[in-house]
Amino acid sequence: MVSEKIVDKSLISAQKNTWDKLVRISVSKNIGNAYLFSGPKGAGKEGLAIKFAQLLNCQSSDIEICYTCESCIRFKTLQHERLNIIVPLPAPKNNKLDDENKNFIPEDYITAIKGKSIDLFYKILIPKANRILINSIRGLRKTLYLKQNDNNGRNVVIIFDSELLCVGQGESGNALLKILEEPPENTTLILVTDYKKMLFQTIVSRCQTVDISAPSNDFIFNWLMSKKIEKKDASLLVSICRGNIHQARALSTQPINKIIDTIEKLSTTLINNNPQKWRSFTDYYSRLSGSNLQEFRYHFNLISLWFRSALLHRQGLKSDFDNTNLHYQIVLFNQTYPKANVYAIILSLQDIMKAVSQNLYMPLILINLILDIQKHLHE
Repeated sequence: MVSEKIVDKSLISAQKNTWDKLVRISVSKNIGNAYLFSGPKGAGKEGLAIKFAQLLNCQSSDIEICYTCESCIRFKTLQHERLNIIVPLPAPKNNKLDDENKNFIPEDYITAIKGKSIDLFYKILIPKANRILINSIRGLRKTLYLKQNDNNGRNVVIIFDSELLCVGQGESGNALLKILEEPPENTTLILVTDYKKMLFQTIVSRCQTVDISAPSNDFIFNWLMSKKIEKKDASLLVSICRGNIHQARALSTQPINKIIDTIEKLSTTLINNNPQKWRSFTDYYSRLSGSNLQEFRYHFNLISLWFRSALLHRQGLKSDFDNTNLHYQIVLFNQTYPKANVYAIILSLQDIMKAVSQNLYMPLILINLILDIQKHLHE
């Protein structure tokens, strides 16, 4: 089994500049009350937040994680008493926030935290979880404002997908804002997000921002090679995933031919005027958005990549699929729809990715997507 230290070094080497900045903060002892880790999807933001929390609580060093002290050992399973990880959760049954539900922890959460402890690049996606629950934030107040019996270590709260604090009426965001306005002693909150602009500006203004860039293509390539992916296939996947480790992981689990076939079927369905296939598409992906959000995102990322490649080809640039069976399909598309607003189609697909996180009515959203694509094809 690969050691925790080796796995962590892989993440830290991929984000060396950011990690060096976090180490300087640790050494300075001038630890902020709140940080905002923002950047593109799959950049390793969540893993860096966890490692920063571990560094702040390491009993042997404030320069590097020792992995051997009692604190570091407890961090290995993410069950440390100083660590509190908050993730989007499903709404309580009947949408009630009463005593019966307030301390309920879904089995999916326990499983997800275990997966995260094994692999820092693992993405927690709990079915039907589309917001940070108000009870998750209310529970923090009781936990954080209790005085600790000792001064060893620092309380760290990490909120994954923190933009989901602000969906709906934003009750969770407003509750967190009260904590940020009067931060408890010896505590640091780390908000992690792919969508910084979706957070309330009042929250952003109270955080020190740590901008995290996508890992390099070389890192993604070496990571894929470590998963026993063939060199030729790894090179293609690197160009497709564009620095997104989550997408690289999803792509690496499928044979290349299956990926190409899935993209071809999706693009054909959305481009051609076939109401029967549209109904099947809408029915299938409406169900998938509720039952397997990761698979839903994976498929829509694939179709976005296809349209992005079509746009590159039309601009005379090299596309991700030039050396695949999709090249002819892309050429034919650009010849058939020379006036298509491909950029607008890509934006429409990005809106779908946001909508699925906001618990909107997916059948209607998907129907509107198809209509928008058909409209943009003839602009």
